[in-house]
Amino acid sequence: MNPKITVLMPVYNGEKYLKESINSILKQSYKDFEFLIINDASTDNSKKIIKSFDDKRINLVNNEINLGLVGTLNKGITLSKGEYIVRMDQDDISLQERFKIQLKFMESHQEIGVCGSWVKNIGTHYGYINKKDSNPDKLKTTLLFHIPLAHPTVIIRKKILDKYNLKYDKNFEYSEDYDLWSRISEYSKISNIKKVLLLYRMHETNMSNVYNDKQKKKAEIIRIRHLNKLQIQPTEEDLIIHHSFKKPENFSINEFLNKKEKWLVKLIKQNNNSKYCKEPYFSKVIKKQWLVTCYANSNQGFKVWKKYWQSDLSKNYKNFSLKVKFFLKCLINLI
Repeated sequence: MNPKITVLMPVYNGEKYLKESINSILKQSYKDFEFLIINDASTDNSKKIIKSFDDKRINLVNNEINLGLVGTLNKGITLSKGEYIVRMDQDDISLQERFKIQLKFMESHQEIGVCGSWVKNIGTHYGYINKKDSNPDKLKTTLLFHIPLAHPTVIIRKKILDKYNLKYDKNFEYSEDYDLWSRISEYSKISNIKKVLLLYRMHETNMSNVYNDKQKKKAEIIRIRHLNKLQIQPTEEDLIIHHSFKKPENFSINEFLNKKEKWLVKLIKQNNNSKYCKEPYFSKVIKKQWLVTCYANSNQGFKVWKKYWQSDLSKNYKNFSLKVKFFLKCLINLI
């Protein structure tokens, strides 16, 4: 019988943290899984470390040539036997109850195609908890602005990938997960479990650090795709305003905030016309963007605080803790 879960871990020169990551999978409280580890032609001791484990659930596949992350992930999807695919990176740590909690959630929420979780940082920025939203309608809206799921935390319903022939796209390398969640969201809902289920290792060789510029450019293309679904063909200036939280250098603070407010109001109006995302969830995400933008420019003092509260985008949005931080930052910059 095929296992319920395939754990998919690509490995490339991961000897430093690999043993700890593998151990965190083998010690899971839920046991019915195959552990598909694909060694992508590593040149260090990764292969030796993997082979040192004596566990029948491990299926080691060695790429003869380096396929890169996207190619290796797609190879893993093809080889996977499980009803669900659980992603795992070579330097992270899955908490012991992760599979049990995620499987229970997916079995009781058949409408969800992909589910992630909160993560807690280890390494640099130690202890920070990235608390992703869980509401599927909010997450679909979030795709307009940034990635809503942490890649190494996800569990994917494989039949969604098979039915719609979905895989990672080489054209979106370094933002391949953002692109895939974007496309899956057209056929199925996405969500997060509001618990820390993975310890995410932050270090200087993270993809988001090494390929930051390339990642941003690919992410911008994905955002434009979602703007098009709102029946918006953005201009170059529209995109600058959409992508920016902090005031760009060639804008005054008043000019930037006025344009940002106008742009966010336009998004709400366009969504009302296109019915692309559900209300009131769409507006809640947009209003959060307005608060976060004003907060990011709080170094400009209380004129930003005043601008925030004068806008209709501040009405009926509850985020007390961030509003307090916003006020305090404006106050500090006044002193």
